[in-house]
Amino acid sequence: IRVIIMPYRNRIRTLEESYRVVQTQIETLEKTENSDKKKLNELYEYREKYLTQLREYRRAQYDEDQRVDFDDR
Repeated sequence: IRVIIMPYRNRIRTLEESYRVVQTQIETLEKTENSDKKKLNELYEYREKYLTQLREYRRAQYDEDQRVDFDDR
């Protein structure tokens, strides 16, 4: 039995949107003179987490695309 793994595209889109939202929040806070440093550091951590997950999911999607293309030949 061949198990077909669902493409990672939906998760990638969700992570991209989450990254965009966090990045916007960071930019807004950085422009504020009395910004909350603790909140800013927390957002930096989220941004890094999202980027790491994006890299992993994009790689997994690439590997899945390659495997499917190879199997279809």
